[in-house]
Amino acid sequence: MGLIEEINGFVAGITYDESLSSLLKNVMDTKIEDSSPTNYYYITHVTNPAQTYFTRIHPDIERPPEIIRKLARGKQLHSFAGIWFKNLPGFYADEGLLDGAWVDIPGVRGKIDHRVGDSLIEFKTKDSLPNTPDEILSMYPNDLEQIAFYSVIHPSSPKNNYLVFMQNSSPYELKAFKIEIKDNGTIKSILRKRIKLLDTAFETKNPSELGKCRYYESGCQYGDIASCSCAKLKPLNTVPLQRSLEITYDDEFTKQLIQAREDSKITDVFCLSTRDIIAPRKHYMEIISGLGSTYHDDEMEEYKAYLWGSLGSLKKRHGIDLNGTERQSVIQSQRDPRAKISFRWLKMKSSARPEGEIVPYIEKINLTEDIKFSKSRPSQYHLAELGIICAMYGKNKGLIIRVYPNLDNLVQVYQITYKNQPEMLHKVVSIIDLTEKAEKEKTLLSIPPCPHFMNDNEKCPLMSQCNVKGAKGCR
Repeated sequence: MGLIEEINGFVAGITYDESLSSLLKNVMDTKIEDSSPTNYYYITHVTNPAQTYFTRIHPDIERPPEIIRKLARGKQLHSFAGIWFKNLPGFYADEGLLDGAWVDIPGVRGKIDHRVGDSLIEFKTKDSLPNTPDEILSMYPNDLEQIAFYSVIHPSSPKNNYLVFMQNSSPYELKAFKIEIKDNGTIKSILRKRIKLLDTAFETKNPSELGKCRYYESGCQYGDIASCSCAKLKPLNTVPLQRSLEITYDDEFTKQLIQAREDSKITDVFCLSTRDIIAPRKHYMEIISGLGSTYHDDEMEEYKAYLWGSLGSLKKRHGIDLNGTERQSVIQSQRDPRAKISFRWLKMKSSARPEGEIVPYIEKINLTEDIKFSKSRPSQYHLAELGIICAMYGKNKGLIIRVYPNLDNLVQVYQITYKNQPEMLHKVVSIIDLTEKAEKEKTLLSIPPCPHFMNDNEKCPLMSQCNVKGAKGCR
């Protein structure tokens, strides 16, 4: 029996919440439609337009294992940092979505790493850290553009934001730089110009105005096989950006971050998402083997952004968002810091508890056009995912929110209750322990196999390793 089946055995009740379903449906129906087109760019696309162009033009060229391992390691370190960022005073949100359509820059979106107080935080892991503002400009101009672009598409246009750099190997040195926005107008102009340059390049199939890829010298799958034209292109001009902001090293904030990391009580850089806990070999595949999927569904991301914004409106409109004290209480209640769980909580009101019961929720988008699928109860996978979150925070209740964009934005909210929460936590922690040990000892087969439906129709890169004679695999 796998973890999914085990956690589903702890499900004590599934109740359809008509009130919350209807309230969210009303918000989604009345929420002003954004004007961003179906085909849009992410902020990371416009900070390195040449790579964006060649990625789309040459989808058949795969990333080398060493690049995949580096990206996976960066993702793991991001998850590690996300745990202790929540210990900062004034922590508000992580992985928040932004859409330029709300500030008259349609066609671009982004996802901030964190918001603390009124400041946006962008976290980056590097082989070597910059020491001065000039080194940030010369070594990591796309990172600087990223935080600047986020600031101008954020509805509140935060003036003081931060680029936080961490070394990607022990002792994981930290440095925080304050990025003060001086000229929003110029930064918006740069962003609009990048969008236009990419649109024109794709229309004309001519990337000559996109500038040299910012990873051309440091490693890029296109430059290695001479499939791009970056060798002939000049670097993008950063002078207008430089004049529009001020960069200063912030020693005080750096010390706060170091203290927050120490307070998190994490002894090693190891953390798993709920997906990693359910399918730990997928985590191993990315971190150790340097194999991974580059699958990305823009349509799904479109609806995720819409749902995220609608939920934010719902929480504000009905007073079911958590205040600062409640947020900190939830953060401090996590039972095992090695689990990386995005902050998705609300206060569920009822006649029995008019003040609201603080519960976690997960959001799910289903693009089916067949109404019969909407009549089924939540999937075993989603019940297991929510169960992991409830176990980690000592909760016996949570919400699964499902939206069907192709069925007239049908909304379903389910209240799920679980029994024997301590035993459920024990099973989850045992998987985390096994995975951590396997990663250190490079023993793939010592961790549980993935659920059968996650083997990508038997195209998973680990099929031969997981299913060799005598090995227990997803088959």
